[in-house]
Amino acid sequence: MTKLILTAALIAAVLAGATSVQASQQCSQEMGVALDNQRKSGAFRMDVFMIAEQGPVKMSVDYLLPDRMRQVVTMVLDPKPVETVLIGTKAWSRQGDGVKSGEWSPVSDEVTRDLVEQVKQSVAEKPEDVGRWDCLGKLTVEGTEFNAYQGGETGPTDLSPDAQKKPKNEAVRIIYVDPATGLPARSIFARPDKLDRPIFKATYSYPKDLKIEAPVAGK
Repeated sequence: MTKLILTAALIAAVLAGATSVQASQQCSQEMGVALDNQRKSGAFRMDVFMIAEQGPVKMSVDYLLPDRMRQVVTMVLDPKPVETVLIGTKAWSRQGDGVKSGEWSPVSDEVTRDLVEQVKQSVAEKPEDVGRWDCLGKLTVEGTEFNAYQGGETGPTDLSPDAQKKPKNEAVRIIYVDPATGLPARSIFARPDKLDRPIFKATYSYPKDLKIEAPVAGK
């Protein structure tokens, strides 16, 4: 169960990390504004599908600023979801065939510290540098048009000798921003030639009534 909790924390770290793509300053600024808009929304949900070391993983994460998080992680090969709730500096988790069948128990201090740090990086603290991003222009996904931005270790405008030595199929990150709201709507990690089969994909929603409370047994 701890591995599944850590998997979610590591995802948050990746999402919060800066990139090193050679890109225009304007594109990077636009991405910075979109990520800042997400933090200012006060609450959002991230639904994820990814290929992890343990196999395919589904995850739903609710963030409620400044310091609350609820996540449910399910391995496709072993569908016993692990639910974790973080309130401030305290965390609890449970696991079962149905999430409600499990008993809540405190999360270890080490894992709790990791979760607290990842929430800070993801939503509570604005990073000084969001990294460099390329503008991909307008892209349509499932019938909806977005402003798309690409980041990664090497980008389409990175022509340095060191970049050319790197594998051409190295995964890149693409974030799709809703042009109407200015909020991130989708995010993927994928190889440039397999964007339709990403290693990681997330969709974001912004429910107005999102609540995260400490488990009754954990209060």
